[in-house]
Amino acid sequence: MPLHAIEIILTRTVRGVELKAARRISGMAMASSPDGKSIAVLVSARDEKLAIRKVWRRLQDSLPIDVLCTLFPGPDGLLRMSIPFAPEVKRRIRAWAKTSGKSTEEFLSQAIKDALARDRLTETARQECALNFLLHTCSWLDSPLSVTEGIPVSRLPASLGDLVRSISNSGRRIVFTDITGPIASLISERELRELEDTLAIAECEQRKVGSSSFMPHDEAVQERPIDDRTGEDGEQHEPG
Repeated sequence: MPLHAIEIILTRTVRGVELKAARRISGMAMASSPDGKSIAVLVSARDEKLAIRKVWRRLQDSLPIDVLCTLFPGPDGLLRMSIPFAPEVKRRIRAWAKTSGKSTEEFLSQAIKDALARDRLTETARQECALNFLLHTCSWLDSPLSVTEGIPVSRLPASLGDLVRSISNSGRRIVFTDITGPIASLISERELRELEDTLAIAECEQRKVGSSSFMPHDEAVQERPIDDRTGEDGEQHEPG
């Protein structure tokens, strides 16, 4: 049977003896993250759903499991997740699913998709709000460029400061567009320096390719330094 990689998100840190006991009880290969708050396991099963059930069955009494999810998309391109619910929550979910005319799995799947869509819209709105503040509120934008080359993040509103730090840490870039398409980008200082270094190296290589060690005779004569003891033709002259 194929092997499936499952990530176990834990409710607390697990290390040492507890992790060794889990390995022995499950009989599955596993590795802990550096912070001890998640574990990756390899389990053999026919498909991802059965693999997740197998992990629950073997480890639910040995580890403080919060969420199980596949590390790689399945044949349908989706990641599988398994989240434990309290009995009361399960009853409410089943009731909502029945009211909507869907199965419990279909109802939960749609609910998660809707939540992710709302989250993306919220994040987009937050970024647009921060950028709108940057473009229309900050008085220092009217200052000469030499003054605004170094702007302390502390001068920015909290949401905009968070956005700038996020760009710096993640390497993502924010692209400004108009009806013609992209017109400007907000990128991290690290990425800017890498681009500048790449450009400098390319220009240097281009100069090497375009240069030649051959110099015409007339240019060589014009550039040759004149010694005080010689004439312009470079021949030695006897003193007066």
